[in-house]
Amino acid sequence: MSGEVLTGNYPSGTEVHNFKMQDVITLTARLAQLLAEEVDMLGDMKIKKIEALQQEKIFLTNALEAQRKLIERHPYMLGSIPSRDKADLESVAAVFQDILEENHRKLLMAKEINHKVVQAITDVVKENTQSRTYNGSGYAGAAAFNTLSVTLNKTI
Repeated sequence: MSGEVLTGNYPSGTEVHNFKMQDVITLTARLAQLLAEEVDMLGDMKIKKIEALQQEKIFLTNALEAQRKLIERHPYMLGSIPSRDKADLESVAAVFQDILEENHRKLLMAKEINHKVVQAITDVVKENTQSRTYNGSGYAGAAAFNTLSVTLNKTI
């Protein structure tokens, strides 16, 4: 994936960057593999371990984005890609898309589980920190969550 300039059978004065479809295929396949690992970790609720994958995911995403921009700036390069490489990329892209969808589904599920856990903890804390109110004959109920309980000692 170097930025080396090559010459070829292109319009006069055209520069062709050393674009290799195999590099894009390899990057896409590795990113799919990382996402599959993340899906497994999400399924096992090993959220902390996912952080270890982030740096490589960012690197791969940036590298693929650079290749996309290169093609965008020099669209004529697409004409030099062998049909076998195109077929390989389509195959890898299909696998990547399936894994990406599964990853998205698992992330949403993990987010929902996390929300429910936080809500359950919040409810327990509310139950255990509510102030009790008392009347002249004893317990009369619970006050609002954020009230302060005060005890007075009357002496005559």
